[in-house]
Amino acid sequence: MSKEAIKLTQSTLAIAVSKEAVHLLEQKERLEDAAIKGDFPLCLDMSKAFLESIFKTILNDRVSEAELPNNFPRLFRSIRDNIQLNTDDDVNNKIYRLAGSIINVVNELRNDYGAASHGDDGYHESPIDEDCSNFIISSVDGLASLVYRKHKNSLIPYEVERFNYNDFQEFNDWADEQYEPYIIPIDGTEVVYSASEVLFSKDIEAYKEMMVQYYQGIEE
Repeated sequence: MSKEAIKLTQSTLAIAVSKEAVHLLEQKERLEDAAIKGDFPLCLDMSKAFLESIFKTILNDRVSEAELPNNFPRLFRSIRDNIQLNTDDDVNNKIYRLAGSIINVVNELRNDYGAASHGDDGYHESPIDEDCSNFIISSVDGLASLVYRKHKNSLIPYEVERFNYNDFQEFNDWADEQYEPYIIPIDGTEVVYSASEVLFSKDIEAYKEMMVQYYQGIEE
């Protein structure tokens, strides 16, 4: 099967704004590679690992000195405590119930049939086939994308612990309207960096202070 057929499309788009989160991107790629190679037990391992990385990234972004549970379902419950998936309480609860089912089943399948679950007889054949593996991966892809998008879209500037340059584009646009870009002439051409890019890369604390003031001003 081609790489494009296996690609975690929704997750790829969701985490594209977090280019600095190298380990998270690597976890996604490892899951895709396992699927391409047809290593279905490893797909179970990597499905769980990818979701764990998503959840831990979110919690560390939002919670100061977050204590991350080692238990997979408990880690997911910490996500529920910090992120609302829908503004309607009934819908939010039902979506979380569906997500919880995915978490529990992925956890059970990985423990029982994953590559690292336990040693088997030399003639053992995994009951996890390609169709089941693809279904599991698709479910993981959808859940990871939903949770990560809701996380990014609900970040509060003066509460966030860690963030990426693209997380607050409205502020970036405003800052770039206030200050001239930084231009570097190189071999007859010009490399242009926006004011917000320079501030973010050179003095992130000043960037955050200005950003917080900007959003507080909007609220007031």
